[in-house]
Amino acid sequence: SLAIAKKIKELSPEKKIVFGGSRTIDKLGIKVLEAFDYIDFIVSGDGEEALYLLASDFDNYKSIPNLIYRKGKDVIYNKSDTAVDLNSLPIPSYDPFYQELATSSADVQQYYMYYGRLPVEISRGCWWNKCTFCNLNVQYYSYREKNVDKIIEEIDFLSETYKMLDFQIIGNTLPKKDHRTLCEKIKKLGKDFSFFAEARAGKLKSKDYTLLKEAGFTIIQTGIESFSQNYLSKMNKGARVIDNIAALKFCKENDIVNSYNMIVDYPNEEKIDYEETKKNTQLFKQYLDPPQICHLRVLFGNSIYNNPEQFNIEKLEYASIDKMMFPQEFLEKGFSFVYDFKRKKDLGKNDWGGMVADWRKDRENLEIEGIKSQRAIDKLIFYFVDGGNFIKIYDKRNSEKIGIYVLNEIEREIFLSCIDVTSFQELQERFSHIPDFQLAAILHTFEQNDIVFKEDDRYLSLPLQHSLVASQLSERETQQLLYTSGKQRNL
Repeated sequence: SLAIAKKIKELSPEKKIVFGGSRTIDKLGIKVLEAFDYIDFIVSGDGEEALYLLASDFDNYKSIPNLIYRKGKDVIYNKSDTAVDLNSLPIPSYDPFYQELATSSADVQQYYMYYGRLPVEISRGCWWNKCTFCNLNVQYYSYREKNVDKIIEEIDFLSETYKMLDFQIIGNTLPKKDHRTLCEKIKKLGKDFSFFAEARAGKLKSKDYTLLKEAGFTIIQTGIESFSQNYLSKMNKGARVIDNIAALKFCKENDIVNSYNMIVDYPNEEKIDYEETKKNTQLFKQYLDPPQICHLRVLFGNSIYNNPEQFNIEKLEYASIDKMMFPQEFLEKGFSFVYDFKRKKDLGKNDWGGMVADWRKDRENLEIEGIKSQRAIDKLIFYFVDGGNFIKIYDKRNSEKIGIYVLNEIEREIFLSCIDVTSFQELQERFSHIPDFQLAAILHTFEQNDIVFKEDDRYLSLPLQHSLVASQLSERETQQLLYTSGKQRNL
């Protein structure tokens, strides 16, 4: 962008160059304007009002909120805390995009026809706003959502106008309270949509993922970040390991791809973070998909940037990519958005890449075996079948020791109550007719056989629900699942 802007200014000095976006927010915008004299204006934060006023009433630009400009040798910042009401914004027009697409090569057009998505913005900012690695609310002064009817209107209009069914939901998470209403209203449109969206672990129940699938949400990126509670505490995620496992399980049951990240290389990362992750993932890595590894970089304005000493950082350093692009004297002007770091204390290196590579290899091998055998029993690794007053659990996580467990009526009821993350107190209230010692003993047996995951006083059943995953198989495969014989035992 800088190179293009510089060239435009060289060719047409009278043209006004305006920059905006995450790398020009607040103080960074001031630094960018000070560093690059061919940029005339910076819009910090929401750009709709500032850009409109700059284009329509240029003579009065000095009064435009959130605009950064020069006055002689000084840089002036009209800082404003006013946030744009997303419900007041018009539906974007993508006519120019499609006109340009029509002039591109046949390969580009075909690629877009298969893989293209139109964006639909539903929110800005983050209502949690506490993750130590994130600087989202430095970019946006407050969390805001569009109302559901506005979102539905936009989806329907864009779909009809551009004959589009594939959309990318723009927002850090699904609506905080109205996600079910949104899904129900999408379903009423009666179209075969495909949505990509971000979601937060711990907010959605099993039935919510079924509803998401019915509405057309085919790919979700959940903010998993780690399977170590010690690491999640460093990140201040406000979610637990058990919530993260639940999100992946629910996606798998509903055939929703979860394209999630695992953040590593925190400056205060410890061996326990790695060991906890390795231990916990042993329970589900055979049937739940592995993450993408995301190596931490310190972002301008986040908690690590503001408090480096609390995170074992001796010194923040310019990111390698910035050092490649800019001379040292430019970097010293202070416009960097991403930083590397030097640790105060060497806490050792953990082989995250090897862990995830092994996870991916194990999943691929099991999938290949399932394809080779052409039997449904080999396509599902860990699942349960409900018999009404009993449950059968099929466990192939260890291919050398296949287990089939049968739960009696009381065990079945307790097990089904753990499909969503459930506390011991909630189970006590639900099963008040069962003595506490008996309830605890049953849960302990579940835990010992690795059919539930326990974190503090909370429980989550680990096998996939056959009634959900069976819909992904053919009728013949489903019958194979139901009538496959094998050695079984009562718990």
